Amino acid sequence: MRSIVNSIYNHSKETPHKLAVIAPDKHISYADLWKCIQGTTVQLKKCDIQEGDRVILEASHTVEFLVCCYAIHLAKGVHVPVEKNVPDDRIAEISQEIKPKMVLKGLHPLAALGLNLNDLMDGDGELSCDFPEESLLQEILFTTGTTGKSKGVMVTHYAQMNMCESQNAILNYSKDNVWLIPTPMNHAAGLRKTHMSMVMGSTVLLIEGFKNLKLFFDAMRNYKVTSLYLPPSAVHYILMLAPKELAKYDEQLDFLYSSSSALPGGDKEKLIELLPHVRKFDAYGGSEVGAVCYIDYNSVHRGMGCVGKANPGVDIFIVDEDYKPLKATKDNPGIIAIRSNTVTAGYWNEPKLTADTIHDGVIYMTDLGYIDEDGYLFLVGRRDDVINIGGLKIAPTEVEEVALRFPSIAECACVPFEHPTMGKILKLLVVIKNGNALDAERLISFLESQLEAYKIPKVIETIQEIPKTYNGKIDRKKLIC
Repeated sequence: MRSIVNSIYNHSKETPHKLAVIAPDKHISYADLWKCIQGTTVQLKKCDIQEGDRVILEASHTVEFLVCCYAIHLAKGVHVPVEKNVPDDRIAEISQEIKPKMVLKGLHPLAALGLNLNDLMDGDGELSCDFPEESLLQEILFTTGTTGKSKGVMVTHYAQMNMCESQNAILNYSKDNVWLIPTPMNHAAGLRKTHMSMVMGSTVLLIEGFKNLKLFFDAMRNYKVTSLYLPPSAVHYILMLAPKELAKYDEQLDFLYSSSSALPGGDKEKLIELLPHVRKFDAYGGSEVGAVCYIDYNSVHRGMGCVGKANPGVDIFIVDEDYKPLKATKDNPGIIAIRSNTVTAGYWNEPKLTADTIHDGVIYMTDLGYIDEDGYLFLVGRRDDVINIGGLKIAPTEVEEVALRFPSIAECACVPFEHPTMGKILKLLVVIKNGNALDAERLISFLESQLEAYKIPKVIETIQEIPKTYNGKIDRKKLIC
């Protein structure tokens, strides 16, 4: 039986003293991590957690969080992570959906169970283990709901292990790697990179966020980080504020990995220049399937929007609105469809959405794209984000990627706007770099040199900040008025 907890158990026997997790609250070996997971599982069962029971757990960058997460797995419960400092009304909303057996909030969830890490690590004796079957539900990940109602994505142990093993193989991820994870642990991106490390038997380093760049780079240096996960917004932030500092790690880093949304082409070029010896991956996937498509853009150059070829064992194809095969192009993109052994078991309490989205092992994504003659997938944008202006469809990400190359722009977002006389038009919201002023005429000329006329925004407006979700994506709902 494959599972993350079974993998941790194996590593606790094979490499007991190897560091599994480095976090603000504790550095812990695989042997001690396994002790803590076992002891917490015993306590969960005393609290009558049984197979299939849902447990809401507030996520944090701590060993305590991971111990509780994996103990829930071992108890055959279903882990439901929620964001740190989650409001009570959000807990109530999710509880209404999933009817949890238990809710563990705060930075010290073990205390709510009457436990602490030190006592758990001091425990002796090997307890008998009954590892979960692969078919059992492991986690429910709630989406951000940026394009509608938040959905609970159901992931089985089988799908999760397939994700971990496939991605570790594609990345050529080593037991000797130290992977720095600064992103939210309730989201698929951060949590699954940690799962991948636990399956491989490597070390994961957890820090909360990347806004404190001194803390970020100190961690990279002190713990000899070799693998770095950063969403595109974090890449852009670091390239603006500390590119020379990042360049110092060219010989130390094995790879840098981005996902969640497309990495702007200009940032890719800067990373190639700053880190010529580092493997640099852009990935495509989702909470429902994991990362199913990769490109090492340090060695493969295919242009704007390319996210690589499908992983071995994954079939990616393009369909129309009726889910019929489509020969899509850049100007006529279609819906991305994926057949894989990592596909979600469905959406919690959403039978119609599940039936509409998943057919015969194929999931139909909310993204639009096309596949070129060499088999490379190009991401155009989300179906819900595409803007229809006079019958012409525009992906806002294409406009944003070009605009971000303009020297004075730090961030931007392209959104639809109802103009009182022109009707529906494109509006570009921009954040200006410190010490710069916006020359709107020059910006328009720059955009016109690289985009078709119908993709040029009619209104340009400066704002102080682009709102984002906790996983770094533009929160377009807050910008559209």
